[in-house]
Amino acid sequence: MDKKNITILCKVVDNFGDIGFVYRLARALSEEDDSLKLRLIVSDLPSFAALAPKVDASKSEQIYQGWQIYDWNAAEECKRAFTTNPPSIILECFQCGRPDWLEDILFDKDAAGDIVQIVNIDYLTAEDYADDFHLLKSGTRSPRVKKINFMPGFTDKTAGLILDRDFVKARKEAVKDKGEDSGQKPFTLVFFSYERDCSPLVKALDAFQKQRKQPVHLLLAAGKSHAPFMKAWEEGGKPFAVKSLPFLPQQKWDALLCQSDWNFVRGEDSLSRACLTGVPFVWQAYIQEEDYHLVKLAALNERLRAYLPGDLYSIYDEYTKAYNVGKDTSDQLLTLLLQADTLKTAFTRFADNLMAKGNLAAHLLKWISSL
Repeated sequence: MDKKNITILCKVVDNFGDIGFVYRLARALSEEDDSLKLRLIVSDLPSFAALAPKVDASKSEQIYQGWQIYDWNAAEECKRAFTTNPPSIILECFQCGRPDWLEDILFDKDAAGDIVQIVNIDYLTAEDYADDFHLLKSGTRSPRVKKINFMPGFTDKTAGLILDRDFVKARKEAVKDKGEDSGQKPFTLVFFSYERDCSPLVKALDAFQKQRKQPVHLLLAAGKSHAPFMKAWEEGGKPFAVKSLPFLPQQKWDALLCQSDWNFVRGEDSLSRACLTGVPFVWQAYIQEEDYHLVKLAALNERLRAYLPGDLYSIYDEYTKAYNVGKDTSDQLLTLLLQADTLKTAFTRFADNLMAKGNLAAHLLKWISSL
């Protein structure tokens, strides 16, 4: 088995979260070991190019940052390349499955040779089952093809979170800049959500600005939340400054989350970054059947319980759950915003604890080396 030969599969389903995670993982793996031979198979190259502008979305095969990038849908070219150079380690991100052409190669009944190891890197969750599923083996229809689960997470029994170099640098620089700031700067928030009624948020920020006597500056992400926020802001009399952001490359987005005073985020990759910034945040989970997203939210909040004062935790827990079902109130949010300094201390301790657990990419390569 060639342990340097790693193929990463990405089927883009939910906006940019899937490819965002894969792009970050590839960078972190290369930073840990620049001798790796990474091949990325991506189903939606335009989404990849939005995060990494030098990727050419029109090419079925290309070199980018030393990695080989393949269009998942270019079956003929991909099958030829991977038949000539079969994969040894396959990282199957978020149970995305495998393209038919790769299935044909892996499970060819006449195939012989080394073992192929598939690693299912699952969704990030704070639920307890992540501890049990981490490094749990799964079966395949061939004894030559092995499969195992690899769980990102929040405990020592999981693989932790990705600590790529750009993000770690952005966080350090933000901490340094905030420590050196002696004047009163605007209270800056990043807002990134799914479609929702944003009027409670606008009302709370207006009241916060008046009570704290500190100007509010909201950075509005491109995407699904832009139109509903602008509608609520305009109907509320445009009470504070808003800047509409263009779609940002991943590294610039990370830096923005680190530099802000408060973040509203959604999705997998932005949640993992928000947890590591040390900045107070509110997460909107992707809506799932039977309200299972509320289970995921409750598990995340439970991880935060040890860091927040009890009375403040209760308000935060109630507000975030209300926010995720569209029943949030401006009063709850205002109470939290006025405690931003206390929350900042708590969320910084939470982030420091997560970073101390180490880098998912390093844990993954250590496990691969043990095969």
